[in-house]
Amino acid sequence: MNDSIEFNTSYIHYKNGLTYIPIDNCKIQENDIWVEAILYKTQSQELFVRSKKEFIEKFAKE
Repeated sequence: MNDSIEFNTSYIHYKNGLTYIPIDNCKIQENDIWVEAILYKTQSQELFVRSKKEFIEKFAKE
């Protein structure tokens, strides 16, 4: 598993097939523990965040 994420590069979600663009690192809390996360957007600029681990599992570089 490659844990390198390229920002401002298109990634495809494994299930819905839509394109998303990671824009920055951040942190989120999961079960009261801060974990590395990725802030990403749709082409229409809607923002999302999920853990880095989950992003790597569910997205592939276009």
